[in-house]
Amino acid sequence: MSQQVLSGKGMYLWIISRVEGGDPERIAEVAQQAGLTHVLIKVADRNFAYNIDPKTGVDLVPGLVSALRARGIAPWGWQYIYGTNPAAEAAMAIQRVKQFNLDGFVVNAEKEFKVKGMDVPARQYMQALRAGLPGTPIGFSSYRYPTLHRPLPFEVFLQFSDINMPQVYWVQSSNPAQQLLRSVREHKALSVWRPIVPTGCAYPEGAWKPTAGQITEFLQACKDNEISGANFWEWIYARKDASLWAALSAFPWAPATPPEPEPVDPEPGPVKDETEPHVSPEVMKDWLAMQKALRKQGRPHAV
Repeated sequence: MSQQVLSGKGMYLWIISRVEGGDPERIAEVAQQAGLTHVLIKVADRNFAYNIDPKTGVDLVPGLVSALRARGIAPWGWQYIYGTNPAAEAAMAIQRVKQFNLDGFVVNAEKEFKVKGMDVPARQYMQALRAGLPGTPIGFSSYRYPTLHRPLPFEVFLQFSDINMPQVYWVQSSNPAQQLLRSVREHKALSVWRPIVPTGCAYPEGAWKPTAGQITEFLQACKDNEISGANFWEWIYARKDASLWAALSAFPWAPATPPEPEPVDPEPGPVKDETEPHVSPEVMKDWLAMQKALRKQGRPHAV
């Protein structure tokens, strides 16, 4: 497996057309100004390519990859998987990574794998993915607290991954550092350990939204615990709140690869079961239009 580990600040990007007017040069410029070292672009969903313009059929990924690279920002890809056809899902991931020579790839597995027996398709998918991308860093993105989400097979995914990327979303709470420490502690207790590069919360849910201070607290907690990098979900929401983007941009984090943390056991914070991130009506309208166009082409619903 690759020994590379992500470092510095990163941002997930879901729908390219909804970010900075869909202009790849502008996206890359904003990323550079914010001091991002990497951007994680959704390139596949299930066994279908993602971020294809539904009106023109144009693939929006290559232009963005080129623009990011021109500014020294690493383009990573990610895919949401369902486990219904692991071979086909892996094949699409491999195709997209090789097509754009992406710097890394993240597997996003959530509620579909919280069912007994899903360790089998998880292993089939990960074995095929690793065989097809032997030199590509692979990250695994899922829930922050494994104890709340069994029987999701965390260990199976991590066995074939290089990086563990738990979603430390402190929704309806105000203690990101505490939740980060608990997440690290729970993942460290698993039988398979991989370096952690967590994802923080930069999106609202209902009347709640994270604060600029919480963004800074989360990033500082990562650095204090010698974690090499951190990401946020998601660009669309973070840019809509100027204070959040300003806090993210202002936080200094030069790329580095320090040793893994020895976390302190925290007091348990408020616990809630994770759900899908809140999606604004504006973004959902755009997404639904994309899905309608895909269905006309005989392609299924995707997230």
